[in-house]
Amino acid sequence: MNKIYPWQQYQWQQIQQRNTLGRMPHSLLLSGVKGLGKYEFAQQLANSMFCLAPEEDGAACGGCKACQLIQAGTHPDFHIVGLEDSKVIKIDQIRSLCITLGKKPQMGGYRVAIISPADAMNTNAANGLLKTLEEPGEKTLLILLSSQPASLPATIRSRCQKVNFTVPETLEAEKWLKQQSDSNETSLLLALSGGAPLNALAYIEENRLQTRGEFIQEFLGLKTGVQNPLHMADKWNKQQPAYCLSWMTSWVMDLIRLKSSVENEQLMNKDHQKHLQPMASELDLKNLFGFLDKLGQCSRQLGTQVNLQLLFEDLFITWIKIR
Repeated sequence: MNKIYPWQQYQWQQIQQRNTLGRMPHSLLLSGVKGLGKYEFAQQLANSMFCLAPEEDGAACGGCKACQLIQAGTHPDFHIVGLEDSKVIKIDQIRSLCITLGKKPQMGGYRVAIISPADAMNTNAANGLLKTLEEPGEKTLLILLSSQPASLPATIRSRCQKVNFTVPETLEAEKWLKQQSDSNETSLLLALSGGAPLNALAYIEENRLQTRGEFIQEFLGLKTGVQNPLHMADKWNKQQPAYCLSWMTSWVMDLIRLKSSVENEQLMNKDHQKHLQPMASELDLKNLFGFLDKLGQCSRQLGTQVNLQLLFEDLFITWIKIR
């Protein structure tokens, strides 16, 4: 059952050592960019806390009654709180969890709860969790996951033991990625994924390179009048808006690099340099930086109640006007 990724070994060993010494904290905050496997790590940690016969490294055995219940999704003392029909985790979800954790464990061992993404808790939900974080009860482990820990209230962060995950070294990430697929684009995929191996793997499994190729052609086509910004907005806001904004940001950053005569090795989108190079010579550097700021503002609005159709229309129309 052990699925701890190579770049998580240090964090796993540190936590298991604390557990062995009887110093396991009541709450952990797993932080790091998306695509590093924080959720999988939390799942494996929960499994190890329940397992009746763990391996030497703390990994769950996979065969005992507790492990079988975990695999079936029916362990009565394991709870997961996440996004349901909303973009936020609400007070009712946290209140229900706290009531459950206030009762005795049904299996007589640990009670473990995962909250993911913890930064999606609204203010009331975060406040509702404080008392349980302060007085979690014996043999209770709360695991909070966040890719934006700074957005969590300081009162939440201060009550959790922090476990930070960073992107692995390039060679380690490439080695792992090559073991998972036969792709010859591992370097490019990791560059596009910010070095996060699971994001890079998702590029392969979801055929994102092809989608990205279609998008950049249409994005650049806006400048020549080949594409209609309203039609494009309707199409791409129905895809994966976060990916689209990330791709646009990387293209504009590369245009800035090309405009500034930066070495080609530093380009994120080397596979599309032939399309970006001619455009870089036609655009003003100051205006490119202005559009990059606008992309950043739009990215920060994702996850809110923003109208994505209007957001993309505004972006595309602004892009057409940039000279």
